[in-house]
Amino acid sequence: MTAVQEPSALVGEQSLAELCRLAAEHREHGERHGTLHPKLWHAVEESVLPRVAVPAQCAGLEWPVPRILDAVHQVAAADPAAGWVTAIHAPAGAFLSRLDPAIALGLAGPRPVIAGSSLPVGSTERHPAGVRLTGRWPLVTGAPAMTLAALAAPVHGTDGTAATRWWLVPRRHLTIEEDWDALGLRGSASFTVGCDTDVPFEHGICLTEAPRLDAPLFRYPLYGLMAGCIAVVAQATAERSLTAFNQLAARTHTRHEAGTLAQQPTAQAAFARAQGRLRAATALLNSATTAAWNSALAGHVPDAERALLRSACCHMAEAAEHVCRELFDAAGTAAVHRHSALEGCWRDAVTISRHALVAQRGRQLVGAYGLNAAAAKDL
Repeated sequence: MTAVQEPSALVGEQSLAELCRLAAEHREHGERHGTLHPKLWHAVEESVLPRVAVPAQCAGLEWPVPRILDAVHQVAAADPAAGWVTAIHAPAGAFLSRLDPAIALGLAGPRPVIAGSSLPVGSTERHPAGVRLTGRWPLVTGAPAMTLAALAAPVHGTDGTAATRWWLVPRRHLTIEEDWDALGLRGSASFTVGCDTDVPFEHGICLTEAPRLDAPLFRYPLYGLMAGCIAVVAQATAERSLTAFNQLAARTHTRHEAGTLAQQPTAQAAFARAQGRLRAATALLNSATTAAWNSALAGHVPDAERALLRSACCHMAEAAEHVCRELFDAAGTAAVHRHSALEGCWRDAVTISRHALVAQRGRQLVGAYGLNAAAAKDL
């Protein structure tokens, strides 16, 4: 019998569907234990998502950016914590485009799963073969599944000035402290990672430098891709909140007024405000993503489009937090019960909005560009 090989796109969709199914099925495990269910971690490792931004020369998939964002959104709709994990792993494959191709291939291995921390809390000591990288990096999302970590730490040049680089370190050189205990995104296992090892200088990258590979995915702003993945998790969380409020309002009777919560003018107005806010943020995110991707396809993403993209990502995170908080408040006492899902959405949205890529720092970079035409390299 002749074996028939399924098209890679179909295999990818099947893998994604199974990941989403498991994410929805085991969401409560993450809430209770602070880490995803073992079956879900295995599904993350085996899925296509950690390899969608890995260069093709490293057996990666190089998916179009809109397709990457849609896939992360699907997982987040099933479980925001699992979506958060994929939002970190999915774009991180693009880090390999900043390395010498031969080095990237050696580091990637057959099934790379890259996590990391942008906090430059480590230290480096230069020696002839590279650097000694030492430190403890908190908030490394998806640490249980990673095969490779990208850890930020400054390195001093010959003139004494320091510049932050991300150092790619294989899992075998790392220690993991299972210390994640946060308000939201409980299952994401954003643990602290420790390292004390020698790293070749060629394994360090600067995200503001141009990639070594010329392809649309790598022309797209890397910070914009990472922020976009975070933004669609926020979007899915707000959408989940709208659905939860709709269902809760239909069956919840108010104490002092006749009818259900859905029949009360204040609840109706809150729902309309939340829905409108989310639709506006979604429209901005979609248009900014489309413009930047079309420019990447054409050859270059202008600074103004980079700024708009980052602004749209920050706006989505902020809008999602507002939506979840407004609906939580509008539901009154009914919202405090975990089965309502509203309190979980609010916790997740608050946690998402604190990430550096979509928080105050992102806004500041956009404002600096708009007001002073400051260099857009960090956008």
